[in-house]
Amino acid sequence: MLDAAVVDAASTDDAGPPRADGGGTGTTTLGPTARPARLVAPTSVTGLAPLVVLLHGYTATAAIEDTYLGVTRAAASRGLYVLLPDGMVDPMGNHYWQGTPGCCDFYRSGVDDVAYLRDLVHEAIATRPIDPARIYFFGHSNGGFMSYRIACELASETAAIAVLAGSDFAGETDCVPSQPVSVLHVHGTADTTIPYAGGNAGLAPFPGARAVVARWAARAGCGATPTTDAMIDMESTLSGAETTPSTYTGCRPGLDVRLLTIEGATHIPTFASGAIGTQVLDWLLAHHLG
Repeated sequence: MLDAAVVDAASTDDAGPPRADGGGTGTTTLGPTARPARLVAPTSVTGLAPLVVLLHGYTATAAIEDTYLGVTRAAASRGLYVLLPDGMVDPMGNHYWQGTPGCCDFYRSGVDDVAYLRDLVHEAIATRPIDPARIYFFGHSNGGFMSYRIACELASETAAIAVLAGSDFAGETDCVPSQPVSVLHVHGTADTTIPYAGGNAGLAPFPGARAVVARWAARAGCGATPTTDAMIDMESTLSGAETTPSTYTGCRPGLDVRLLTIEGATHIPTFASGAIGTQVLDWLLAHHLG
């Protein structure tokens, strides 16, 4: 969950704004008239470029989430397209995604967001020089639940996902992907909205961060025990290096599963300058299908 009030606390990432329209760069509107999305091009494109789909949290919008995380700023110099869709609006006036049963279609609309996002990606590929083998999803909270659903149902079209403070289906067999997907999961231990250890946001239970990454690591054929690396500094309001990276090794070629545990961080961490670019986008860009 994320609202406009948290934007003032957002970090500034490490790249300038994307270019204005013209010459195949800038911003393009995609999708149906009733539900458009913005496609933001990087500063320059050479050959086929990767694409990341940013999925906002419950009550937020793509614009609010992007302001908070600074994804388009960080993507501009990385040759990375960014797709910014909005979820549907529920009877309370809140944008949401129909992710897993745990979050956050509270009014059980049954909207098919998998089809909506799949069609947006296909349109983006048809519209701009985007590499179908390098399609990524990055979701926060409800958008994280949606990212895990995408990894389950569109595994053959998704090179990797990154999830901030979200979770997966309750049971391992509730959704079985057609193939493994690389996963980066980022979660604060003081998150009371989507608890690090798992819980229930009002619809259905969801597993904790460690259980989720272990599930995807097993699918990827990784070793059973992750390697703990040196702590890093991702959260600017917490002193010192507070984030523990745990990486599964021995996975099938091209696959990777990683957990970044932010000790003491809440549901909406205040990220240090450059953290999203170096710890999330660069990780995504290291992956491709095939």
